Amino acid sequence: MRDLKQRSFNEWLIIRCQQGERDAFTALVKAWERRYYLYALNRLEDREAAKDVTQDCLLSISRSLGTLSDPAAFPKWSFRILERRCIDWLRKTIRERALIQQQENLPDIGISDDTEDKLNVEQLLAKLDSRLATILKLYYLESLSIDEIAEISDVPPGTVKSRLFYARKLMMKALEE
Repeated sequence: MRDLKQRSFNEWLIIRCQQGERDAFTALVKAWERRYYLYALNRLEDREAAKDVTQDCLLSISRSLGTLSDPAAFPKWSFRILERRCIDWLRKTIRERALIQQQENLPDIGISDDTEDKLNVEQLLAKLDSRLATILKLYYLESLSIDEIAEISDVPPGTVKSRLFYARKLMMKALEE
């Protein structure tokens, strides 16, 4: 019963927000901000990043709430926005890590085989189609499941599996050359 009341209250708040009532949006933020933060914290494992991502999500929600046609779809819609913001942060972090690794590895005069392998993998990933490289990074570097990657990429899990298979095949072929 409480869940039904909560859903009805959220839908009522959404409608009031879409009508331009600021107090309704403040109440909506109060009701959802903590949930978003906890989700982002669990996903990113970084408090500051979770705060930033939550704020970005709330900004996006405030900008596009008027486009939401079904107030009952708000939870799914808003968490999808939040997930996209988390993915954006993860992608940015992956790029930053790759740049740092490249900068750390370049000055070394005596490059080890392991360092050469890392550089080769980064170079190979850069040559791949960005969708394939992203799937490889999310799967291997971020340890995301096939289903999570499917939700993020907005494709069926079977498509993620086939792209992962194809990307592995391309990587192996490139490594053999």
